[in-house]
Amino acid sequence: MPDQVSFSSVPFDVVRMPTANSAVNKDSSRLKEACSELESLFIYYLMKEMRATVPKSGFIGGGKAEEMYTSILDLQMSKKIASEREIGISSALLEQLRGNIQHNVGRTNENNE
Repeated sequence: MPDQVSFSSVPFDVVRMPTANSAVNKDSSRLKEACSELESLFIYYLMKEMRATVPKSGFIGGGKAEEMYTSILDLQMSKKIASEREIGISSALLEQLRGNIQHNVGRTNENNE
């Protein structure tokens, strides 16, 4: 058995990995974007389910074209609502996840010392 471990098959460079603090700062904007997208997705499904409760009047023929149009409309409206008028899901989720990341970074730094 060899005493040294080969890292040639590892998909990242272990020697040049960024420090935990720089990784947190770099990923902070990506985390904020992901939380905003999750809020947008939640709003989209909320609007979709609300639209399903409205009875069809039969005034407009409907069909697949109307379903596609309303789906795209709901998607765009949910993105706009999430970006301009947060309902609070993304900020609460972001605060929770940032706290978890900082807690884990603190534990990682303690283990490295």
